[in-house]
Amino acid sequence: MFALFLRATRAPSLLAAAMPALVLPALAGYQGHDLSLGHAGLTMLGLMALQAGVNVVNDLFDDESGLDADPEFADNPFPLGSRVLQSGKLTRRGMWALAVACFGTGLVCGLILDGVHPGHRVLWLGATGAVLGYFYTAPPLKLAYWGVGEPIIFLLFGPLAGLGAYFVQTGRVDDAAALLISCTLGVMIMAVLYLHHFPQHDADRRHGKKTPIVRLGPAGAGRLVPLMMATPFALVALGIAVGLLPYWAALFIGGAPFAFQASRTALSAADDARRMTGAFQKVMGTLVVAGTLLTVGLAIA
Repeated sequence: MFALFLRATRAPSLLAAAMPALVLPALAGYQGHDLSLGHAGLTMLGLMALQAGVNVVNDLFDDESGLDADPEFADNPFPLGSRVLQSGKLTRRGMWALAVACFGTGLVCGLILDGVHPGHRVLWLGATGAVLGYFYTAPPLKLAYWGVGEPIIFLLFGPLAGLGAYFVQTGRVDDAAALLISCTLGVMIMAVLYLHHFPQHDADRRHGKKTPIVRLGPAGAGRLVPLMMATPFALVALGIAVGLLPYWAALFIGGAPFAFQASRTALSAADDARRMTGAFQKVMGTLVVAGTLLTVGLAIA
C-alpha cells in the first residue's frame, strides 16, 4: 500500500516542494533569526502534501483528456504521470480520496503555521498555491494546456513557496536575499518541468496540451535550455557579489556539471525521447545537489 501511495503521488517529484523548505530556513538562520526546526519541518510537510495533492489531481484530469492513456506517453521511459489509473491500481474515486487526504494534510500544517505570525499570510499563500496547482490541469482554466505551465510552476515553487517558508521563520516577506533565492529555486524547478515535456511532446500535441516544446518544436525549445540552466547560477553569483549571500553560497556551483550535461543534450538531441529523459534526470540532479549545497553553505556561514 505504501509503495502505491508513493507511486500515486509521484514521490520523487516532491523533492521540488522540499527544497524551498530546506534552503529558506537556512537563509533565515544565516541572517541571525531564531530558527525553528519544528516550523521548518511542518513547512516541508505542508508543501510536500500540497504538491502531492496537485500531482494526484493532475493525473485525474490528464487521464480525462486522454493524454495519460496515449500509447506514446505510456512508452515514455520516465512518464510524467503515475499511471495508477491506467494500470487499474486505483480507481478515480480512490484517487480523489487520496487528493483530499493530501490537501487536508497541507491545510492542517498551514493552520498550525498560520498562528505563528499575525496576518494570515501563510493561509493566503497556501490557498493561492493550491488553487493555481488545482487549475494547472483542471477545467475550466487548464493552465498547462494553454502553455503557461512553466510560469505557474516558477511562481508556485519560487516566490510563493520560498517566501512562505521564509515568512514562517522571520515574519517577513520583504527581504531581497529571500526573494533572490526563491527565484533561483523557482527557475530550477521550472526547468525540471520544461525538460520533462520533451519526451512526450508528440502526445501532448495530439491531446491539445500546448507546452513550449509543442509551440516551439523540440529543436527551438532545446536552445532555451542552456539559458534556463545558467540563470540560477547567475542569480546566486549576483547575490554573492552584492553582499546578499555569503561566499559560502558559492558551493551552489557543485550542481553545475549536471546543468551542463542537460544543456548539451538539449542542444544536440532535443527530439530523442530517451536521451531527453536522461537530460531531465540531470536537471533533477542540478536541483537536489545545488539546493543541498546552498543549504550547507548558508549553514556554514
